Parts: sequence; structure tokens; C-alpha cells
Amino acid sequence: MIMLDDITLPDDLWWQDETDWTPVQQEEGFSIAGALLLDISTKLAGRPITLVGDEGWAWTTRATVLALQAKAAHPGLEMSLSLRGRTFTVLFRHGDGKPIEAESLTKMTPPADTDIYLLHALRLLAKEETTQG
Repeated sequence: MIMLDDITLPDDLWWQDETDWTPVQQEEGFSIAGALLLDISTKLAGRPITLVGDEGWAWTTRATVLALQAKAAHPGLEMSLSLRGRTFTVLFRHGDGKPIEAESLTKMTPPADTDIYLLHALRLLAKEETTQG
């Protein structure tokens, strides 16, 4: 089960960039004398978590999409993400595309909260991991 605070997300979402991130930050430079200068440290926060529903798998309701949009409308809102035995403190990522991408599959007018949506992507930024499974 995947939960974002009190919102249940489709289990068919997968963590697209899980193995792209590294906790090590390194910068290299050279002194005037030509010596190698290294600045190496551990990142304390900022891990991207992009949850993707490919191939039409991640179905949800319009009510869920609206609840996600309501949370994304609050800049800097910290939330708890429970993702397959791991828990993160996250916020929405607004800097590299829309934080939520969803598409209605029913195209009914007027729309109802029970209408089916395909959840294409949720872009989150982890401040910390609180538990690991």
C-alpha cells in the first residue's frame, strides 16, 4: 500500500528514480599550485521521489486527484509518504514539471468524484527517511 498522509495511492505506481540518487556529493577543483582539491560530503536531504503509473496501470478516482492537487497548492507542505515498508517526509516538487500529472479516463460532464483517472506521475522531494524496511 502507498499512502501520502491520509490519501491512498494506487499500488501500481513505481518509483522511477529510486536508483538514480546518491547520498554522496563531490566537487573537484584545482589550487593555483595545481593540487587536486576535493569537497566530499553526504547529502542530508533532497532525494527525488517520482512515482509513475506507466502503461495505464495506476487508476484512481477524481476525488483522489483533487485531494492531491489541494495538498500541492500549499507551498512547502510536509507530508508523510509510506511506500512499501519505507516512510519518508516529503513535499511536492514544483521545479521540474508539474508535481501531479493525471488524466481523466471517463470524460463525463459534469465530472463526479468517482470518475476514473490515470495517475501518470507524482513528483516529490524527500526531506528525510524516517523508517526503512
